[in-house]
Amino acid sequence: MTPPRAPAVQRIDFASLAERYDAILFDAYGVLVNAAGALPGAAEAIAHLVARGQRFLVVTNDASRSPARASRRFLRLGIPVQPEHVLSSGMLIAPALEQHGMRGRRVVVLGTGDSAGYARQVGAMVVPPDAADPADAVVIADEGGFDTLGTLDATLSMILAAVARGRAPVLLLANPDLVYPSANGTFGLTAGSLAGMLERALALLLGNDAPRFEVLGKPAVRHFETALEMVGTRQAVMLGDTLHTDIAGARAVGIASAIVLTGVTTAVQVQEAGAQAPTYLLDDLRG
Repeated sequence: MTPPRAPAVQRIDFASLAERYDAILFDAYGVLVNAAGALPGAAEAIAHLVARGQRFLVVTNDASRSPARASRRFLRLGIPVQPEHVLSSGMLIAPALEQHGMRGRRVVVLGTGDSAGYARQVGAMVVPPDAADPADAVVIADEGGFDTLGTLDATLSMILAAVARGRAPVLLLANPDLVYPSANGTFGLTAGSLAGMLERALALLLGNDAPRFEVLGKPAVRHFETALEMVGTRQAVMLGDTLHTDIAGARAVGIASAIVLTGVTTAVQVQEAGAQAPTYLLDDLRG
């Protein structure tokens, strides 16, 4: 028997899409901005929602900036996003550490100062990976803010030392993205790729006993459910540029999704996505 075909992805412009939903969820990198600045139509799209009084939220895996710092960057680029419009995966670090009983415990945070600040919100003590005593948890929040190879080496050695003592640390991955769109068709590696390196090394050295990272950001259900709670409706659509984070996460919580072709995913990849395809396809946020 031939399997049923996935529904065709509908091409649509942003204004028409916004009319269909009570709330709009945006990815940041690849949809609103890239490393070079604002993407086409981003400022106008957000201004359109503000003028309509329509609910929206930037749901981002960027755990390197606090909501206030993220808002300042958006505003500098002419995109009217206030701090209350930002839900970063970094904002899930403190609740996750609290859930794992890490208040007052020693935590390694790979990322920026803002990334470490999320851990300190719950009273965790942020320590370097080469401290004398192994940490109780490791958080990978961002690919910047530290010497990459040296810090990864020290983190790997620290995790192995902790396992040898019979107390494997809790491993949390705030940003599971593997790459991000930089500018003019260029890309960079991000935090998820670093976590993948550590997991493969741990699996090689420890086999089935190797600890793995718990994902906090998209496509994790907790990130999307938190977003839906913040906008106060499930009649929402997620606009992203990545199938395995933005679209998969939206599908997991039962909301509509749209790929915007200004980031990682191409139209050909959308056509070949089958059952994993988004509901809609937008060239950009203009219109």
